[in-house]
Order: sequence, then C-alpha cells, then structure tokens
Amino acid sequence: MKKEKIGFFGGCFNPPTNVHIQLANNLIDNKILDKVIFVPVGDYYEKKNLVPAIHRFRMLQIACNGNSKLKIEDIASIHKDKLYATDTFKLIFNKYNKIADMYLIMGSDNFQKMPTWKNYQEIISNYKFIVIERLKHEGINNLSNVIYVKSGQTEDISSTCIRNKLQRDEDVSSYLNMEVIEYIKKNNLYCNHNN
Repeated sequence: MKKEKIGFFGGCFNPPTNVHIQLANNLIDNKILDKVIFVPVGDYYEKKNLVPAIHRFRMLQIACNGNSKLKIEDIASIHKDKLYATDTFKLIFNKYNKIADMYLIMGSDNFQKMPTWKNYQEIISNYKFIVIERLKHEGINNLSNVIYVKSGQTEDISSTCIRNKLQRDEDVSSYLNMEVIEYIKKNNLYCNHNN
C-alpha cells in the first residue's frame, strides 16, 4: 500500500493565522502533500508572549475545523520538559514513519537558521523538507531532500504584528479565522496584562 505524503508543520502558532492554513492548503491543492499535520511547540519553548499550549492547540483545531486533510498533533505541546527540534522530529518519525512518506515543513527563515540547531547534521541528513520561501528569504541551497515552494503570499505579516494589533484592539479579521478571534476574546488572550 502506498504511503500518504504527510507534511509536519511545526511552530508556535501564537496565534495560528490564515496564512498558516493557506500555506498548508496550497501544498495539498498542488498535490505536493496529501495531508498536513500542525505540530505546535509546548510551554517549555522560551518565547515572549507565548500563550499556553492548550490555547494554541485549541485555536489550531478551530482554524482547521471541517478540513479532513488538516490535523493537529500534540506530540510536542504535551511535553513539560524542553524539546529541541531534533527531539521533536524523532518523536514524529517514530510515530508516523511506517505509515507516511514524511516531510518537515518550515519557512526559509527558519531553514536558514538550522545550522545553529542542536544535531543539525543529523537533522539535515535524516529528514525530507518542504521549505516555504517567504518574501525576504530565498532558497539557500539545492539539497536533494529539500523541496522549495513559493509562499504565494503578497503580504508577509508576522504573528508578532497580529498580537500587537490584538493588544491595541485593532481589526485582525483579514489575518485570523473569525472563530479564532472569538476564542481569543473569550479567553482574554494577548491582552496587555498578559505581557
């Protein structure tokens, strides 16, 4: 039986944006992948203004609701101890390798930083990648295990910018799913007193 081509899209998703969902859908619509699984990082991840993993996981569920080709995996978000990328990749590989042709999805900005990561050579040698070329970052090499894909986005707005807009109570309806916005308001996320 032929394995499904599954992409694993890791990140903070703080919050998950329409661009995250569009990028995943584009990979499926263009027959590069059969399915995309989002893998949010856990609370151990040291980043300013990171809301609890349970909220980021739930927002991803809301954003993906009704799309059977988009899933969310809590393999990293349930961990209390710090996981490096290499640890997360191994967990994913051990769980899915037998049933899936696996690809790790990341933006070209993160891919360019990979040489600074723990066990970089092991990571680059053992996994296949789909690298999304963002507006200010171009492909950096021609490795046989890397597929470069243009983002197709005309505006490269960051989650940081969206969080700032939320703090200022500005309209973010063009960047976030409306139900995600409702969830953020209901749970009082990204408010000034949370910083």
